[in-house]
Amino acid sequence: MRTRACTLVLLAVAAAACVRSDRKTPHAQRPNWLRDVPYVAQSVLEDTTGSPDAQHAVLLSPAPMDSVVAFYRRVLPPMGWRIVSDVGDSAHVALYLERQGLPMWIQFDAQGLQTRVAFTASAGASAGGGPAPAQR
Repeated sequence: MRTRACTLVLLAVAAAACVRSDRKTPHAQRPNWLRDVPYVAQSVLEDTTGSPDAQHAVLLSPAPMDSVVAFYRRVLPPMGWRIVSDVGDSAHVALYLERQGLPMWIQFDAQGLQTRVAFTASAGASAGGGPAPAQR
């Protein structure tokens, strides 16, 4: 009888350990600082990541890099983005922009006839075009 009671207790403990809680901790709401930044036509969003302090999005455009860079240089200033820094060459261009204290970096990389575009926006790390986020 004692063995049976011990076995039942062990089974009950094992079953309790296997039961999963269906309660999920809600994820913290991330700011979406890039929500109104337009994408070049026919671009494909490859990746998005973020935290409460920063947001990152990567897309691949079928257009050549000079066309994609020209698009953002033309479209973003009327939206309130001020271009603080614009440097690059035929294979890579880096833009640093600010709007109402919010900094944004855009990295353009030529990939054959396509262009990889990486956006990074960060909370409060503005002022003076600080170091650009890690590339690639």
